[in-house]
Amino acid sequence: MSSALQLDIAGFLADYWQQQPLLIKQGWPEFADPLAPELLAGLALEEGVDSRVIEQRQQQWLVTHGPFEDYEAFGEEDWTLLVQSVNEWFPEVQQLLEPFRFLPDWRTDDVMISFAVPGGSVGPHLDQYDVFIIQGLGRRHWQVGNRLSDAAEHRPHPDLKQLQQSFTPCIDAVLETGDILYIPAGCPHHGVALEPSLNYSVGFRAPNTAELAAQVADMLLATEQQFPRYQDPHADSYGPAWQVSAPQLTHLKQFLLDHLRGDTQLDTALLQVMSQSKRPLPQPDHEIDAAELLAYSGTDMLLCRTPGARILVGPDAVLYANGEIYAVDSEVMDFARQLAALWQDQPLCEVSQLSRPAATQLLCDLLNTGVFHLVQEAG
Repeated sequence: MSSALQLDIAGFLADYWQQQPLLIKQGWPEFADPLAPELLAGLALEEGVDSRVIEQRQQQWLVTHGPFEDYEAFGEEDWTLLVQSVNEWFPEVQQLLEPFRFLPDWRTDDVMISFAVPGGSVGPHLDQYDVFIIQGLGRRHWQVGNRLSDAAEHRPHPDLKQLQQSFTPCIDAVLETGDILYIPAGCPHHGVALEPSLNYSVGFRAPNTAELAAQVADMLLATEQQFPRYQDPHADSYGPAWQVSAPQLTHLKQFLLDHLRGDTQLDTALLQVMSQSKRPLPQPDHEIDAAELLAYSGTDMLLCRTPGARILVGPDAVLYANGEIYAVDSEVMDFARQLAALWQDQPLCEVSQLSRPAATQLLCDLLNTGVFHLVQEAG
């Protein structure tokens, strides 16, 4: 599927990525929807699925969160169903991510799918993440502007944020099946369905400094490492007890920055955070051991990467997955890299190096934490 994307990757990274929007006409030639609107609507009936319907009725915006019982009340015009992380429920949707693996795996967020009836829209808005929108079924009219730094926003509904004023589009086009729209973070955009249509939004997460610091702090606190404790600088007097002087504040900031900057544990915590899945991975029914895994290696069993799992190899030659650390020796590092690169389901009998005990144990560990799973090949 990776050959499906018609894009000059080097030119795109140089001129467009995180810089300006781009319309790629027939960026995915002969694109075929991996699921029908009925399947998406059925998924939004389930508990645990993040879904919502956005309507515009007589200049009023309404937001209804799933799970839904049916859609009859919404009528045949002016509403949109949005479902997050559909790639975690349908392996066929997970495959839409592969052509975009010229970008780091850890930045990938999810595939959101929207189904809209004629007139369906979520209004003009900004997103704080980069997104590729693939047009599937139907047609949708899109307007996209260049990045705005001081755009005023408002909430026409408590669960909906939109732009308060209009914007000047640099892209104004009707997307048809196979067209792709790239929208950098902070660029205003507005899409309106012209007919029943499906859009697939491949999003790339970009945590802000506060979010990233909080995640790293949680990871560091979970370790048993003894961190340095603060000490006051030597002074003849610290001044009034209630007064925090500028030198005191500088010393405290320097203490924090110095120990974080030089602490290898920070690198490890960052890599653990980068490898965390967006949602908890499904867990296996039972733990598999090396003997059982090797017994399966002679069958038609398939090794499958679990949708939503992030598998990374750090500069420290350690494998990270789902926030966990997997130390591997040099003999099986190539095997670890093969697992991190694996995207398509692979017959277990074709997985190399399983004869090495360390490689077998590594794969068992990843299977038992839900990073990979085994399925029997159909047919």
